[in-house]
Amino acid sequence: MIHRFLFIIIFIAGCSEVKVIEPYPKQQSRTIFTNGQIYTVDNSNPWANTMVFENGKILFIGDAKDALHYRNKSTKTIDLRGKFIMPGLVDSHTHPGLVAILSEDSEDGNAIELPTSSKAELLSFLKDYASEHWYQPFILLGSWDVLSFLPQGPTKEELDKIFPYRPVILLDNSGHSFWANSAALWLLDIDQDTPDLSNISYFVRDKQGKPTGWIKEFALFPYLGDLILPSEDIIEKKLLKFLNELAKHGVTTLWDAGNFNWDDQIYSILSDLDKEGKLPLHYEGSYHIWEPKQLPQAIEQFKALKRKYCGERLQFKTIKIHYDGVTEIQTAAMLDPFVSTDNNRGGILFSAQKLSKFMQELNKENIHLHLHTVGDRATQEALNAVELAKATTQDDFNIKITLSHLETVAPKDIKRFQQLGVFANFTPHWFSGEHFGQAGAHNIGEERAARSQEAHKFSAHNALITLSSDVTSESESDRANPFIGLQMSITRKEYNSTGDFKISPTQGLTLPEALAAYTINGAKQLGLGKEIGSLTVGKQANFIILENNLMSQSVEELYKTTPHAVYIEGVEYSGR
Repeated sequence: MIHRFLFIIIFIAGCSEVKVIEPYPKQQSRTIFTNGQIYTVDNSNPWANTMVFENGKILFIGDAKDALHYRNKSTKTIDLRGKFIMPGLVDSHTHPGLVAILSEDSEDGNAIELPTSSKAELLSFLKDYASEHWYQPFILLGSWDVLSFLPQGPTKEELDKIFPYRPVILLDNSGHSFWANSAALWLLDIDQDTPDLSNISYFVRDKQGKPTGWIKEFALFPYLGDLILPSEDIIEKKLLKFLNELAKHGVTTLWDAGNFNWDDQIYSILSDLDKEGKLPLHYEGSYHIWEPKQLPQAIEQFKALKRKYCGERLQFKTIKIHYDGVTEIQTAAMLDPFVSTDNNRGGILFSAQKLSKFMQELNKENIHLHLHTVGDRATQEALNAVELAKATTQDDFNIKITLSHLETVAPKDIKRFQQLGVFANFTPHWFSGEHFGQAGAHNIGEERAARSQEAHKFSAHNALITLSSDVTSESESDRANPFIGLQMSITRKEYNSTGDFKISPTQGLTLPEALAAYTINGAKQLGLGKEIGSLTVGKQANFIILENNLMSQSVEELYKTTPHAVYIEGVEYSGR
């Protein structure tokens, strides 16, 4: 009996294998959308009222009178009645895999949130939780507030009083450290002889060298194995939930910023979804370097992921390096020391010389590089590495280099981004300093905190800015909404807040700058600028339809925006 699904054998662009996949729905007939307000994000032709597309590609974009000859008997014509169209959005740095893994559900299926108002309230909550969940053999929760425990940090003894026998691991609200009790350390065989991973990933120790229970960055990951992994069914369910929410809000392409030890667990599920035609958007994967010993094998590991999992919508073009840490736990690489410590300037994984050599190897393989750079010293060293690599290759340097987060950047380094062709990736839902970053501001001091994430200064120096959500847990996944990001990139205050600006609103991006950062610049960062990112003839018909013109909408109301429809390669994914 012939299988009721049609299967095709195709060669996937960017992959090295022939794959057998079930096709996604394909738009075949020629379609004309007319009488609309079409914002193309194409500087040569920024506005149009008519768009023609066929077989998932744009054939025409311009005025209705010039589109008449595209009509034939089978053409489908849709009157937009003044609706607004813009390109599909690109989330150029986020973590769907971690959202699926690092989540804890209560009995009603909702993510559990720890109180963050005070240390006393948190300890009281944990006591009640221990009593109510007496049957739970292993406890993983998040997120506790780092600021409440500064400067010395949490200790295992505080948890031992509440959980004397059961292993407990709690993730902090920066997403970059854990708090473990003695039972968890014993279970994972971690003691005073356990080595640290690097100068940013380590176990905080007492005077005798014994772990205190505060574990910074990724020092815990080699010992976790599959301990904190949900079942494959749960991971798939949460992945799809997150991806579908992004797609419904107009994200048609994303870049996965890393899964630590769990690449195979995440990409095998995504690959199966891709083969079944269930990925709701284009998904760019990555290989993630987070400890120094990974570097020599990184390119081969990247190629192995590409061979195993590359498909029609799941692609691999980029390696990511966690080059430094974060200011909240004083692991970010700073030019000047943190204010509350003696000469601590954080750390970086590799020297600029070593990083530059790696960039040159990537250039030979045509593999892009994305770096986590929070501190000003990390950014400066990364830029030095790019400068050295470009000088060494003598203008034969063609890969895309992106530095992300950029919470503190030396003023003299901002203009180097445009000079070196480096992308500046920001996370705008951090911009207010209210929801995230309070511990970091405490650690770096008022002066440096006041010039945090100055995206407008990068724009003034013509840097290529990209915007992204960088969410890592289910509890914060609602902030991945790109319209929240658009609003906060302009206002620099909480999207649903009526309070005063934390930072002058004049420091925000303009709406056209923010839209470019979420579309064409994001596409270019991923090496996809010729395929997506603007509504241009020859590119994929990835676009969003809104009821009203985004340009005339109140900036303070942008977060409420819901697409009327979302199209991927000319096919309506969701909408009316």
